[in-house]
Amino acid sequence: MLVTFEKFESDRQVAFLLGLSETVVDLLISSSAYEDINNAMKTCWGWLGNKSCSGDEIYYLLDDGTEFTGLFMQMQDENDPLKELVWGCIVDAISFTNWRAYQFDNEEYLPAPIENVDESILQQFLDGFYEIKLINEEVVKEFINYLKDSNTSLKKDDIMYFLKGLL
Repeated sequence: MLVTFEKFESDRQVAFLLGLSETVVDLLISSSAYEDINNAMKTCWGWLGNKSCSGDEIYYLLDDGTEFTGLFMQMQDENDPLKELVWGCIVDAISFTNWRAYQFDNEEYLPAPIENVDESILQQFLDGFYEIKLINEEVVKEFINYLKDSNTSLKKDDIMYFLKGLL
């Protein structure tokens, strides 16, 4: 799986992580941070679609410098083991998108939490994703195959239409 992922161009990698995260995000609907999570996901999809924001703008959603908000801080409030896995997937996907945004912007210096992000984050992401729902291993296989086609649209609506057909 990691080899196939690493062969994808960067936008396909981002689409893979964001798409899979969208399939589990609603498990956090009762979280007080749900609106912030959705805003961050929307921002990442926007970056994927038209590079409409900078790496710094995405990073601010992860860490706004306060002790209370920013997804890094908000995820620490979660105590439910299943929801912790969902948080992990979402933060991995947003962090990876953030890393790609910084690369796109040719930024030389990255915030410390993003410095160590690279393609290897996929394994951490998948380890958690597979534990969330039994069907997720099959979803990943089908989604990888879907993204292998170079004509595949990377628009959120198209990706979610495909993924909803698997669930």
